Amino acid sequence: VKRLLPRLKSEETEVIIVALPEATPVYEALRLEEDLKRAQIAAKWWVINQSLYRAGTTNQMLTVKASNEVEWINNVDSHTDGHFALIAWSPDDIKGKKLLEL
Repeated sequence: VKRLLPRLKSEETEVIIVALPEATPVYEALRLEEDLKRAQIAAKWWVINQSLYRAGTTNQMLTVKASNEVEWINNVDSHTDGHFALIAWSPDDIKGKKLLEL
């Protein structure tokens, strides 16, 4: 731990916060970011994961859920000054070559 904390505070490490585009995950991520700032650990980038809005669903029920995500995507956008990535929901695991294609 004595060696880890200085490395987390250095330029060699960058923390990326990941949240779902919903109220509770975004609020929890904001609290995490505050805790990191108190520890002097910077988190410049956010990832919004499993977005139905980004997936472009045509299912009527999922379209309503996707439209509810817009508020949280916009909140993260304004909070981070655009330093975020939006990843669409996918039925498959995103790993290996598929992860590199993002």
